Amino acid sequence: MSTSFFKKFTPAGSTPIVAQKRVVKTSSTSTIAPDDHRNKKLSRARHPTSHQQHPRRVASVVTLAVTTTTTTKKLPPATATTPLKRSFEPSRSVSTPNLKRPAPSRDSLKPPSLESLPRHHHRSAASSRSPRSLRLESSSEEDSDDERSSKRSKMGSASPGAVVDTSRRIVHPVSFRTKDPKTGLPLERCNFIHAHEIASVKLEGWSRRREFRNTDGNLTIGLHYPGVPDQERFQLVQNSDPDEFDPLAEILTTMEMVADHLLPRSIADKIHSETSGGIVYRMRRSLKHGDAPRFLENLKTYNELVRESRKNTTFRKRIAGMTTIPFALVEHILQQSYARTVALEVEGLKDYQAFSSEVYGELLPKFTTKIFKEANLTSDKVFMDLGSGTGNVVLHAALECGCESWGCEKMDKPALLAERQRKEFIARCRMWGINHGAVYLQHDTFLENRSIAETLKRADVLLVNNFAFEPDLNQKLLDMFLDLKEGAQIFSLKPFVPANHVITTRNAENPVNRLRMVEREYFSREVSWTDSGGKYYVHTVDSSMLREFMEKEMREKKRRAQSAS
Repeated sequence: MSTSFFKKFTPAGSTPIVAQKRVVKTSSTSTIAPDDHRNKKLSRARHPTSHQQHPRRVASVVTLAVTTTTTTKKLPPATATTPLKRSFEPSRSVSTPNLKRPAPSRDSLKPPSLESLPRHHHRSAASSRSPRSLRLESSSEEDSDDERSSKRSKMGSASPGAVVDTSRRIVHPVSFRTKDPKTGLPLERCNFIHAHEIASVKLEGWSRRREFRNTDGNLTIGLHYPGVPDQERFQLVQNSDPDEFDPLAEILTTMEMVADHLLPRSIADKIHSETSGGIVYRMRRSLKHGDAPRFLENLKTYNELVRESRKNTTFRKRIAGMTTIPFALVEHILQQSYARTVALEVEGLKDYQAFSSEVYGELLPKFTTKIFKEANLTSDKVFMDLGSGTGNVVLHAALECGCESWGCEKMDKPALLAERQRKEFIARCRMWGINHGAVYLQHDTFLENRSIAETLKRADVLLVNNFAFEPDLNQKLLDMFLDLKEGAQIFSLKPFVPANHVITTRNAENPVNRLRMVEREYFSREVSWTDSGGKYYVHTVDSSMLREFMEKEMREKKRRAQSAS
């Protein structure tokens, strides 16, 4: 066959081309025959995915030994072959996960088919009524079971970019107990707002979920938490407004948070597993098929696992081993507190005088967690939010960083909701078994409050959302900053230091001369009043600039005096 093939290309009167034997040697001692090599190419063409599913870095040494042939043209003699090294790096697209999306619809409760289940995913949400929980997971397709187990255990100890605080004690002092450790008396029961108090068929706009319309009996079910024996009661209801609180979505998200962050893999996989399904998957599947008995059966199994893990101290040991709290869990606890207090009356927060210093706006957790990390905020520091609104950032700092956290709000409605949210937040932290820093909220103007003035002297990090503040109020704040200690940091949405500011003898007494300012950028959906990004400013109290200027002025005066004499 080979001779007849080459005859087609051989001109008359010339010496025919003779097929030569080819040998391909790899870096190993194996030899691939030409026919085998051709068969392998055909196999790869028919089944491309089997060879490209797991790209690897390839470094190979290939030596080709080719015998010369006799043709009408003389070929130069073959030289000694040189090993050819080739390194192949598969292209990898680096993408940033979208950490915000619209609030999940009820269709999101339906489980995907097994064929479409991704090996890793990002789940997040944002709502104008109440911020939904955020979940971050990361695992490559090439991770082995041991690697995934290692990543899961690390999620309970640190999140990307988190400040590790080894001196913090994260276990809640009264969770996992029946008696007060100080007095020895029985502890009061955890007083929290049950989900059925804000989502019930007795309330306007709520109705029985379609999956449970043919179910007889009580609509109320219970969910266990890690830190307390009390169950939270939920009703199997839905609201016509998709932005409203969704009881079943929160039940399933809570179960995922418990599995992903507070349990070892051997138990967690029974609840939520990316490969084998677990209780959460079976519950979603039950909702899809309207199988209410199966849904309730799996919920009962979950509650039994949680009770057992609480009794045998699995939860307590897991939390005690943490050095920081994963951001996904932090945001979920904050969302639970917000949904049961502030979200119920959020419309009332819009009653303000337009274009005044009392315009209400919120900094979202995605933004404030970035501030805490940049400020290196830890449990031994003091945080203060001037104009704290409903207290969201104050509670966030106390939970994520464990620090002493202060807030001051002048407006009546936000201050009232802030106090309600504080009480629910404290109860929620106990339910989860996670300790938080001390929280102090003041209903007053921060310009005149005595407690704020005293605490300001020892504050380490100050937050001022002065995006809509009038110039005279910003000037009064600058006067307050004179009491800040050296090294204290001020985060603001508008700069306190004018552009191109230079210290001179005429403005040497200006308070801005003690502030060293850096401009930063925040991105879309990190504040409540706009979907676009913007600038924020970090001011550090640093008197060295003014001191150096004054020393330079004194030396100049001495020089002029000596020159005059």
